[in-house]
Amino acid sequence: MHLGIGDTSLLLVLIMVRTQLCDCLRYTCTVGTDGFCIFQGVHIETAEQAQEVQLEPPAAVTEVAGPVTRVKFRDSSMFMLPTRLYAAFRQLQELRVWWMQLHSIHINARLLTLDAEKNRISSITSDPDTVPLLRKLELSQNRLRNIDNISHFEHLESLELGHNDLRTLDLCVLQRMQRLRLLDLSSNNLALVKSSLGHEKLPALTVLYLNDNRLTYLDLGILRAMPALEKLHLANNALVYVDNYDNLPALLPRLRSLQIYENDWHCEALTDVLGQLRKMGVQEYKAYSAFNCKDRSIDGVCCTDNKPFALVRKSHQYISNYATELNGHARYLARELHRTRHELHRLVASENFTQTTLQTLGDEVDELRSQLSDLVLEGERAGNREKANGRNGAVGGDQPQTVERLASELAKLRRDYQKLAGENQTMRQQVRQYEQLKQEVLQLREASDDTKLELQLLKEQNALLRHDLQKLQKLFTLGANV
Repeated sequence: MHLGIGDTSLLLVLIMVRTQLCDCLRYTCTVGTDGFCIFQGVHIETAEQAQEVQLEPPAAVTEVAGPVTRVKFRDSSMFMLPTRLYAAFRQLQELRVWWMQLHSIHINARLLTLDAEKNRISSITSDPDTVPLLRKLELSQNRLRNIDNISHFEHLESLELGHNDLRTLDLCVLQRMQRLRLLDLSSNNLALVKSSLGHEKLPALTVLYLNDNRLTYLDLGILRAMPALEKLHLANNALVYVDNYDNLPALLPRLRSLQIYENDWHCEALTDVLGQLRKMGVQEYKAYSAFNCKDRSIDGVCCTDNKPFALVRKSHQYISNYATELNGHARYLARELHRTRHELHRLVASENFTQTTLQTLGDEVDELRSQLSDLVLEGERAGNREKANGRNGAVGGDQPQTVERLASELAKLRRDYQKLAGENQTMRQQVRQYEQLKQEVLQLREASDDTKLELQLLKEQNALLRHDLQKLQKLFTLGANV
């Protein structure tokens, strides 16, 4: 094909533009004074862009100091990490990605430290069938609502998840983290913390942050899995009382600090807790100032006597048990839904395979029918020729055998076809059954939503009851004064 001068110029321009685009997606880091190899100005808005970005270490550094082990990004905006990041830095041990607007994060099995604070991360992924070597994970100020995906990070020593959107937590998700020393769950929306660990423990945990959440009640018995705990932060919640406080010396023999200020303590419950803390020699449990207490202050911790303690405790226990039952019901529904989806996918795949097999068999049957028809016609023609010539040849004797053999094969194919058709019908019935099961699961989920609504109504009724009791308290106080 002949190209003119104009075509050649246009082709050169396209090549230059393509080269510039490729250069724009190729980044080389520079080594800073802190030892990190720093990438600047990396912008990723889609998953396709993440696949196209190429990251490279400076050649001079790798020749002198060896492979890069520490990487961080600066002045960048990334929807997700570059797909080739871990392939480009196979010895990467520490990764820092602050303020990147990340929505998800993938953790390589070889990574030791990940600092991804102040992003928009709502999901975490890792290499399948591997146990990550990660020791320190910082994901504060993100949008996490579930941390089940990190339950197999058994080498973790520090886990910081403050300022996320966790609502409930079962400590069993941490049962494999035998080396965990620090756990920060502060400033979430935690309303329920429980433990189904059984006899498993977190033997190395020394610091636990649960402050600035929405806890109204806490069973300190869940802390028996943390015998080495030294600092427990419960400040700035809505705690009215705690259970198992009388077992604190046995549960937490090494406890030195228990921050409990800025809660809604009932004075009777607070007095019991402070008595145990004094016996244990724990001094750090109050704020520096308690001048803003609305009612009373005991050892620098605010409390109130206006709430009927026995009624409040009973109400909290009822709501807590109800919430636990709802969580168990929701987990069961999630498991059933996951199993149903898996079975449906398997059945659909089997049905597709069966349909393909039936189509193939149908094509083979049609082909054999065509061959059989051709042979029958050929036999008739040969017979007619022999009759016309007045002699019988060997071909005429062999033809019926060939026809019988093909007829036998055709019958066998028909039987196979009928068998597969029967299997296909069975699979269709199973698919219909699983569709019915799916509908039942959806109905159960709707029932769970109704139950949650009932729980909310109970909470509102409880709040109204508290309000009425406070009014009665005031009336009794006025009557006593008169």
